[in-house]
Amino acid sequence: MEIKNDNVLVSFNESLATVTLNRPDRKNAITGPLNEELAAAFEEINQREEVKAVLLHGADGSFCSGLDLKEHKAEPPPSWLGQSLELTKNAHKAIFQCPVPIIGALERFAINGGAALALACDLLVVGEKSYLQIGEIKIGMAAPMNLVWLFENFSPEVARQLVLTGRKFFGPELQNLGVALDVVPDNKVLEHSRELAQEISSYPASGIHAMKRILRVGSTWEERADKFYSASQGSMKLPPSTQV
Repeated sequence: MEIKNDNVLVSFNESLATVTLNRPDRKNAITGPLNEELAAAFEEINQREEVKAVLLHGADGSFCSGLDLKEHKAEPPPSWLGQSLELTKNAHKAIFQCPVPIIGALERFAINGGAALALACDLLVVGEKSYLQIGEIKIGMAAPMNLVWLFENFSPEVARQLVLTGRKFFGPELQNLGVALDVVPDNKVLEHSRELAQEISSYPASGIHAMKRILRVGSTWEERADKFYSASQGSMKLPPSTQV
């Protein structure tokens, strides 16, 4: 079964759900409608008892290039612009609430807002020459959702290295930091990720749900998201560039 929207595709194959960011002409850049569809996709997945793993990837061999600044700064402004922050938080909240492991296939790049989606995955497969970059510091912006996930899933030391340098971190570096589970040749990322997701989805549902639930015990994800976004006020203005 496949659910086709304009920006996000969802398919179900037995116990595996696949979510595809589907704006290849814009390198799967994020808009309000994409976030809205992403939230809806995970809300649907979260209600399906048969799903035991989720594969998240981008269409046409790229994960996500971050916010689509061209769309966000369009004239006249898009109707969803005033809700952009809320739509982002809703999408990530639905991802956080997913009761089964999410396997991310990081092909080519995951930049800024795209990096936040990669860091939201429970397990990440990265290409040898693919990279993750949280570059907001270079353009005078904060990266609250990246920090929400970094503090949820990783250590403050990893967070500092990724957000304070603004550098590109390639597959082997991400593995050394514990961000990537596996690093594979770039043309094998999606294949390897799907095999990993299928392997996990073959395990008993009771163990999968229990492990994911225990990993979230004591989490303050929602409270942290509110605090980090509040602390970021005044540094969320988009740069003047109209490029992705």
